[in-house]
Amino acid sequence: MSEPAADVPGQENHSRESHELRPGGVSLGRVGDYPEGVTPVRRTVGEEELPLLVLRQGGAVRVFRDLCPHVFLPLTYRGPRVLSADGLRLRCTNHGAEFDAETGAPVAGPACEPLMAVTVRLSPDGGIIADLA
Repeated sequence: MSEPAADVPGQENHSRESHELRPGGVSLGRVGDYPEGVTPVRRTVGEEELPLLVLRQGGAVRVFRDLCPHVFLPLTYRGPRVLSADGLRLRCTNHGAEFDAETGAPVAGPACEPLMAVTVRLSPDGGIIADLA
């Protein structure tokens, strides 16, 4: 397994710095920088800090805003473990709302609105580019 890049989430000294605005979006690092499952990250775009959840399952990468539409707190507010054991649902650590891990649609709990999905594309070199505009 390759060594993580400098801007990998979980390395506190890098988790809140501004990241390069690339044509069409903001770099979230490379696919290989993220383990299987969910990794909370923060990116600063302009003056706004955006908490995100990067979900990697095999070759698929999905990104959601780390914000429960029920009470507008991060899903990870009480801890980073938000992916169900079967990998099918994201669970809010505050009130237990559950969301489809592929679409962000609510499937259980008090939330009635979906998670805010972030459009991403993969560059030829394995980079993850997020549209955070």
